[in-house]
Amino acid sequence: MPTYMHIDRTDVTAEKETQVQFRRSTLPFSDEVREIEKEIEKDPENCLLWMKKGIALSKQSLFVEAIEAYSMGLSYNPFHALTYRHRGHRYISVRRYPEAAADLELSARLDPTNWDTWYHLGLAYYLMGDYRRAAKAYQSCLDITKTEDLLVAIVDWYWMTAKRLGDEKKAAQLLELVNENTDPGENLSYKNRVLMYKGLLPPEKLMDTQGAEFPELEIATQGYGLSNYYYLQGDLEKSNQVLRQILSIKSFWSAFGFLAALSDAKARGLDYEIVK
Repeated sequence: MPTYMHIDRTDVTAEKETQVQFRRSTLPFSDEVREIEKEIEKDPENCLLWMKKGIALSKQSLFVEAIEAYSMGLSYNPFHALTYRHRGHRYISVRRYPEAAADLELSARLDPTNWDTWYHLGLAYYLMGDYRRAAKAYQSCLDITKTEDLLVAIVDWYWMTAKRLGDEKKAAQLLELVNENTDPGENLSYKNRVLMYKGLLPPEKLMDTQGAEFPELEIATQGYGLSNYYYLQGDLEKSNQVLRQILSIKSFWSAFGFLAALSDAKARGLDYEIVK
């Protein structure tokens, strides 16, 4: 005898608005994206073209749309490590850290030689407050670091992670890897943070954004290093003050420093204002 369909469902359920989080933007796609879409029309099963589209969308901060593009590419090639790496990065951008970690863990297994995969995996765990797994990922990243510009970036985040774990020996070892002569390339902000940790740069110098192309990005990046430094020094008032400054910026809401500041603020139950 036929019966009605059944699903397991409690009497009280969550409201739709609390669960449906992905909202596509009304921002028109850039000319670059439109050109890539023409290529996709001719070769829709090409995973690389979908990844290319995702990267172009990310330039517009269209991260939800980028995730959709990466997902389409993976539907055609579900073992493409680099697409998982890029999608994991964009899951971080929209604060979906467990999803990011899942993508990046898979990417690392498919291609353990990709520096960015391990770096972003460590960040995903750091933002989740899982410092043990973050340290493991950062060590894998450090093991394959070959240039000084990448070195200052990994030393910075790994040092903060080691300090959160109370691993003073590892933290000290990491600082020995960077000095005033290290060439940071485009990662001067991270080098300045490391020099501050070493006592070679006064904390008050860190927030000098004069000459920066994107001052608010520097506030997020340098600011988080400064806030964390004050926190580790036991000065919670100064640390929280910098966190609030970071969270008040109008742009670069997907910057790593901004996301880390947001995680710390939430963990501390800190009152703050943020552009939603």
